[in-house]
Amino acid sequence: MQNEEVGSFRRKGDLGIPFVFALFALSTIIGWIVFQNYEHSVKEITHSLTKIQNESTQLSLEGCADKTMEWFNKCDAMTQLCDSTVPRMIKVCLANSDKSLGCKKYGDEIYGYNFGAKQCTSYMHGSKMKRHKKACGDVWQVIAEYCKSAAKQTAVK
Repeated sequence: MQNEEVGSFRRKGDLGIPFVFALFALSTIIGWIVFQNYEHSVKEITHSLTKIQNESTQLSLEGCADKTMEWFNKCDAMTQLCDSTVPRMIKVCLANSDKSLGCKKYGDEIYGYNFGAKQCTSYMHGSKMKRHKKACGDVWQVIAEYCKSAAKQTAVK
């Protein structure tokens, strides 16, 4: 037997290892950029929630809906975070003062499947954007749940 040096086989011009390093570097850069964008988004959303919490004591049900949709239209955060924050934003607005008197004008309409469709027409302005329709629907469904809860509490008393 001959004593041959056993080593890894490498062909001339093999770019496997440099390619793996390049992919690693690229994924690290993309990950850092996404993290920075996420961090900016979280700061913006936190600031907006604090702002609406402070303003909410002076707002009605419709005022909360208007402020939430106004925020959504101007939201500069990551799209998914803006979309998922809409229900939270309206809940924060409704929770800071009693707005149950505003529920009376909707009556039994809040129990209907399409509650909010009529109210959303003023926010759409002919827009057929799916995200805006969903956000507006989320806003009015949270208002419906708020009014249902207020009606239950009134019935118990």
